[in-house]
Amino acid sequence: MIATLSAMGDSTKAAEMAAYHKTARTFLGVPAAALDELARGLRADLDVAERCALAQELWQGEVHEGGILAAKLLTQARIRPDDAPVWDIISQW
Repeated sequence: MIATLSAMGDSTKAAEMAAYHKTARTFLGVPAAALDELARGLRADLDVAERCALAQELWQGEVHEGGILAAKLLTQARIRPDDAPVWDIISQW
């Protein structure tokens, strides 16, 4: 997934984001709209367990956009009782 995000990035925007946020994380310069679109597609294609596993992997990484995508993967209108793993991950963050 990081390779996908990297391909979507813009090095100029990445440098601007790094200067603004002033953290040691890696910035790829992926626009928010592109992250939204990617998250929508992944939410449609992956079941809850797969989304949770991917979100956890992305969140634990050092790539800024990976963390944003992780949160977007767990975002949905309603979290049902059978979506308990979503709450488990969110509460760990």
